[in-house]
Amino acid sequence: MKKKKKLSTTFRNWHRDLGYLVIGITIVYSISGIILSVRDLHLFEKEYILNTTIEKNIKEEELQNKLISAFSKSEEKKSLPAHINKKSILNSFKLLENNNEFTKYQISRKKDMKFITYYKTSGEVIYSISGYPTFINTFIKAHKSSTKDKWSYLALVYSLILFFLAISAIFMVKGKYGFKQRGIYLTLLGIALIVIFLYL
Repeated sequence: MKKKKKLSTTFRNWHRDLGYLVIGITIVYSISGIILSVRDLHLFEKEYILNTTIEKNIKEEELQNKLISAFSKSEEKKSLPAHINKKSILNSFKLLENNNEFTKYQISRKKDMKFITYYKTSGEVIYSISGYPTFINTFIKAHKSSTKDKWSYLALVYSLILFFLAISAIFMVKGKYGFKQRGIYLTLLGIALIVIFLYL
């Protein structure tokens, strides 16, 4: 009995200290997770604008090449955050609207908010790119880290700590609020929620 109590106390102490250790990391991952969950709504993104001027009244079959050439030489791109500059590549053109006043394209096959509008009578071109500000993008990058990123080491350690916190909780509380009584039902409920959402 004394051994079991000692084990429970040890897990409680480790659970407490590791919990304190990962408070900051948990907040960052929670916030970035929320942002990623609603990324299709573009709520936290900022609009970056590039402007240039090319010839007037360019025919549509020539326009895309002219736009690629104009923005590949754009000095304005250097003022963009690095991740937005990288995102600004003209990798796909989808015609959204073409009338006597302007031609508008969606850029990229993904659902990124990237649009180019060419005004025919003035030759003005506006390239609108929506993306996360640098301070938010840093946390997003940490959340989406791969083995090539330095963030992956932190993510691995954090995952192991979370695993320990989950398992140690089984041994910490005794009695009617312990794992064998109340805890096992709540654990099964959590597993059931995952299964339900997998098959929705």
